[in-house]
Amino acid sequence: MLINTAAARWQVDANSLATDDGYVLETSGSRRASYGELASDAAAQPMPQSASLKDPSQFRLIGTNRKRLDVPSKVNGMDFSIPDMLTVVVARPPRFLGQALSYDDSATLAVPGVREVHRTAIGIAVVADNFWAAEQGRKALQIEWAPNSGGRTDSVNQRQAYEALLNLPGVPLRVDGNPVLATLLSADKVEADYYFPFQAHAALEPLNVLVDYDGRSARIWAGTQLPTTDKAIAGLSLGLLPNQVEFHTLQSGGAFGRRASSTADFVRDACTVALQVRKPMKLVWSREDDMKGGYYRPMATARLSASLDSAGDLVAWTHRTVAQDISGVFFAEDLAAPIEEVAEGPRAILRNAFKVSKHLAYAVKNIFVDQHLDINPAMPAHWMRAINKVTDIYAQENFFDVVAQRMQRDPYELRRELLASHPRHLAVLNAAAQAAGWGQSPTEQFGAGTRAMGIAVLGHWNSTVAQVVDLSVDDNKRITLHRVINAVDCGTVVNPDLVRAQMESAVIFALTSLFYGEITLVDGVVQQSNYDDYPLLRQFEVPEIETILIDSQEAPGGVGELGVPCVGPAVANAVLAATGEQLLALPLKNLGYTIAERRPEQAA
Repeated sequence: MLINTAAARWQVDANSLATDDGYVLETSGSRRASYGELASDAAAQPMPQSASLKDPSQFRLIGTNRKRLDVPSKVNGMDFSIPDMLTVVVARPPRFLGQALSYDDSATLAVPGVREVHRTAIGIAVVADNFWAAEQGRKALQIEWAPNSGGRTDSVNQRQAYEALLNLPGVPLRVDGNPVLATLLSADKVEADYYFPFQAHAALEPLNVLVDYDGRSARIWAGTQLPTTDKAIAGLSLGLLPNQVEFHTLQSGGAFGRRASSTADFVRDACTVALQVRKPMKLVWSREDDMKGGYYRPMATARLSASLDSAGDLVAWTHRTVAQDISGVFFAEDLAAPIEEVAEGPRAILRNAFKVSKHLAYAVKNIFVDQHLDINPAMPAHWMRAINKVTDIYAQENFFDVVAQRMQRDPYELRRELLASHPRHLAVLNAAAQAAGWGQSPTEQFGAGTRAMGIAVLGHWNSTVAQVVDLSVDDNKRITLHRVINAVDCGTVVNPDLVRAQMESAVIFALTSLFYGEITLVDGVVQQSNYDDYPLLRQFEVPEIETILIDSQEAPGGVGELGVPCVGPAVANAVLAATGEQLLALPLKNLGYTIAERRPEQAA
């Protein structure tokens, strides 16, 4: 279409033209035109009925390591500012949906640099020349919060309620064969309950939104994953038409879903304050603000059971989950699609539920999956990197090893057998096991502890991954993480180095969640505030990470979340092999496990 456009402009035969490096070129002349110059007219060209795609042997860019050009903007993008900009922080209620009865701002207004204080629907806003002044002014505020307002979510009570629901049938999501009859006729049954706490994104880059609103129009700058939704909600919040809102999307950094808010909460909050300030202003969230008043991965529980026949073969599998619904708002493209084709956009209850049932790829004749979804408007829950796959896959893949142990089977070999009809799963499974040396070094004593490996596999986002964790555990429950092996089939790999970077960051993210990630609430108040009581993995705790890319001709798949879900169960499976203990509740710090400092001789 680009060539035909250039041929029409130059009045030459299209066969005399070629393309290279973003240009249409005259092969026997000097004329050339960029794709950008031709794009508008090319879009009006007839669509070809067929096209001959480039053979992979001719690729010059696809499959090569290329340096990212957007790193500076990712690092600096959220520090965006404009002339005469003010900085705003908000004193929010200690409980979600809480309200202020009264406040005294006399000490706040005495802080140098503080300009204004406003009461808003989200709390008390302090407007200042810079963040330091705004933060000191916020600390000086005297606020009386309404004692009976706000949610009263309590982690202990909610866990007990969820565990009680595991005893009741949920909404059926998948029924293969006759799992009830198979279970009744079975000779042996294995069962395990799992618990997963609330978790925070704990992003290095706290939220901020810059709004320049003058009462008639607005310019907004924000790092966001849903700019279309955010712009619409900003317009509603400010009472403006879409053409009166100029929305600029900055790099969103590493918030892993926190900036994909279906309610546009951080943009809406900034607009709420801008209505009163009416000057260029940036609303800044501190890490404490987001830790205590943001969105969280929901608490969840799961009960899995497996039935074995008299020959010791697996004949039935059940998986029941209880979790808070994170469907959020409806997206038109989701509603129009068959439920099995819905992508990552939010949809009603069945969208999330269906994904749970699709995870189990193992060849088991009788499968039953059901789910309870909790609706709790006073507890803001949202997706976090890898969404519900983290909890569901942890339960599934760890329980698989528990079942394999009962069957006296090697968990890797049993996976191979039950995934025989899934070639992409098998490819990554075999590649990871081979690279790790599975079976060549059986469980053995290592220093003061026992060394073992665990493996887990997942297919999602049009990709597959298998991960092996090689670790050792001593008698004091100190875990030394030696290696993590990632084998990835994400179809045609465009930039191999980028895939490896995504997998490495995913491993570190997953290990942080596994060992440390827990948000607790007492009578509606979040107890954690920053990295001192919600720690991240430290450099000395990080294992060696190796990533193997499968040579695949499949269409490109996703890798941003792919490396997260299997890390946790692979660790749990290695601990099961080393000690026999099932790790049924996260984070592992609550079970007494710590990460030992890796030393060079240990890595070797």
